[in-house]
Amino acid sequence: MDSSSSNLLPYFARATEEFKLCPNRVWAVAGGKLPDVMPDNFEPPRGREKHQQCTFDFCEYSQRDFTAVKQRHECMNGDYTLNETAKSGKSTVWALDGKSMIQPPGPYMAISHVWSDGTGIGAWPDGEVNECLYTFFRTIAERFECEGIWWDTLCIPKGREARQKAIGNIPSSYQDARITLVHDLFLRNCEWNEETACFAIIMSPWFSRGWTAVELAQSRKVKVIFRGPSGPIIKDLDEQILAKDDESNGPRKAASQIIQNLRKGITNLDHLLAVLGSLPVEVIPPTFYALIETGILLVSGK
Repeated sequence: MDSSSSNLLPYFARATEEFKLCPNRVWAVAGGKLPDVMPDNFEPPRGREKHQQCTFDFCEYSQRDFTAVKQRHECMNGDYTLNETAKSGKSTVWALDGKSMIQPPGPYMAISHVWSDGTGIGAWPDGEVNECLYTFFRTIAERFECEGIWWDTLCIPKGREARQKAIGNIPSSYQDARITLVHDLFLRNCEWNEETACFAIIMSPWFSRGWTAVELAQSRKVKVIFRGPSGPIIKDLDEQILAKDDESNGPRKAASQIIQNLRKGITNLDHLLAVLGSLPVEVIPPTFYALIETGILLVSGK
């Protein structure tokens, strides 16, 4: 951080010391726009990850091996048609009963999540998840009249050929979904506040993931879970969270614009690279670059 950035130091210090946010995440996402996006008041999420060892150019927390994180409990074993379905190039969306797969236009919910929260595979065998966690997601899917769930933990097979095809279909898995549910414990521990919700999102681990650019841009309707007065509360990204066009300038509008840059979709390689520029390099998975090389991400240019 050079001398020209010295005027940002008070904001940077407040974000990292008072708000308890990761310095690397703050710098990578907000950078010079930090004074514009920082709200006057922001309640740090309760009981979240520790970033005392992080610096503005390195996030120690993001370097941990999250593939072995014990799966989260919210308190199926599938029928193993996953590999065959993926190999055929079809959608790998499980019906809510977990016994069969459904194909578009059957309505389903796609889940955009953070593995470090225990919503990944964890120590379970392939195709199995905690019953209480599945029930938690299933209840939300039913609330929005969905008949199935696309969740990479259950819907990406391990077999090499099937896995490759399923990963190639990830953009359409979000594009065809009735809704995409954003699950991030950082946000689930943030009390819902219309004025600070956008700031919370851009400072969340979910927003710093490389896959966010794909999942957010491709999704038609996005729902985000926050902390409500009596438990989780779900808000619509476009209708309830993002600032309106005619809204006056301020932190909410500035933070909203950063999200909208992804929400508008990725139309060309230059746009994609600009989006990636706001994400820490270490969180962008190798498979993300593979999708770039094959042109899968450039949906609007097909």
